[in-house]
Amino acid sequence: MRLPAHPIAHVGVIGGGITGLTAAYRLARIGYRVTLWESSDEFGGLAAAFEVPGGYLEKFYHHLFMSDRAIVALANEIGVGHTLRWLPSQNSYFSDGRIYSLASPMDLLKLPVVPFIDRIRIGLVTLYLQHIPSIDERWHALERVTAADWLRKYMGERAFNRTLGAQLRAKFGPRADEIAMVWFWNKIYLRTQSRPGILGQERLGYFDGSFRVFTDALVEAARREGASLHLHTPVRSAEPRQGGRSFTLDVGGERVQVDALVATTPAPLLARLVPSLPEDYRAKLTGTRYQGAACVLLRMDRKLTDSYWLNIADSRLPFTVVVEHTNFIGPEHCGGNHYLYVNTYVEPAHRYLAMPEDELLEEYLRYLPELNPDFSPDWVRESWVFRTPAAQPIIGLNHRERMPSHRAPIPGLYLATMSQIYPEDRGTNYAVALGEKIANILDEDFSPRRAS
Repeated sequence: MRLPAHPIAHVGVIGGGITGLTAAYRLARIGYRVTLWESSDEFGGLAAAFEVPGGYLEKFYHHLFMSDRAIVALANEIGVGHTLRWLPSQNSYFSDGRIYSLASPMDLLKLPVVPFIDRIRIGLVTLYLQHIPSIDERWHALERVTAADWLRKYMGERAFNRTLGAQLRAKFGPRADEIAMVWFWNKIYLRTQSRPGILGQERLGYFDGSFRVFTDALVEAARREGASLHLHTPVRSAEPRQGGRSFTLDVGGERVQVDALVATTPAPLLARLVPSLPEDYRAKLTGTRYQGAACVLLRMDRKLTDSYWLNIADSRLPFTVVVEHTNFIGPEHCGGNHYLYVNTYVEPAHRYLAMPEDELLEEYLRYLPELNPDFSPDWVRESWVFRTPAAQPIIGLNHRERMPSHRAPIPGLYLATMSQIYPEDRGTNYAVALGEKIANILDEDFSPRRAS
């Protein structure tokens, strides 16, 4: 039988995204006194959903892969596993003014944007990468080479520039040549795990009612275990108290004492919250870089394409991916409405993250006829704009060596942020796994049974 921590420690958690909520739930369930503070008006972080005509939708598109075991297990544990549905998805690729299906490996062999011999090379590269699981140390070699160099070597310059290289540039822009191959490998590996067999069609997971169903259940479960969760409550600073493992926090102008602190914020924010951190650790925090995202969600009276996930490999267009949500779950689940996400990844200082919403909307709408010549702005019934400066960590060479540790160099201070999800990439499943991991690390340090 697991012994609770004694005396009961008070753990503060900064951030109410999936990682923070999972950590709060696990720690409260073990027996810790837990208080979580979220500065915004909602829980869920990048997976937060809001009410739209016909139901709820995430501000930024989300789905699960069939290999996403951590979130599925937690969903079952908190009573919402039955709402998770696994549906076929239609993936496509836009290049040279046309949309090409990539729903199965056979579609790749038909892709006319490169010669047949290049398609074979792309297929062989994909087949090789999908058979390197994360427990296989072969991926370690991929940390020391960029994706651009590795893919050029094994696919050839022509195939790289017309396919995977185009997508790499679309997502990371001027930083595309910095991205480590380990990041690209994991994207390929995860995607192919959602196909039943080599030639099967991909199936993806989605909660019936949006990811809000999962987030609400997790909030309720954490509170049921005794965790105290607060919205509209920013933590402005955190300072360790002299002589022990405890902290004084400035929480919305009030001083709060905790025995341990878990930060689930972007890494650079922890450096600002705790000025007394040693310089070498602060350098790792502030050296963590991100791509931002500028996402427009459209409610339309008809569909734009037949695709769910449409990668854009055309630098003329200002967006990098179009996700037609109701080509995945069906408009009948959204009150008959058609919902479409149009997104691009940009550097944090890019003008798209600051320009007026109506201008960004106009910029995107101007190019939608490239995907469907019949498109007219009057198809759009409603629109929303969502932006974040920290949507995707930049995974460069030897990321493990530059990654800040979960245990900060101040006793009782812990960091659990998306740039530490490695070699996997950010996503709700790995946010759950990270929350559980940080709860276990803290408990190892505080449990008297383990210390004895």
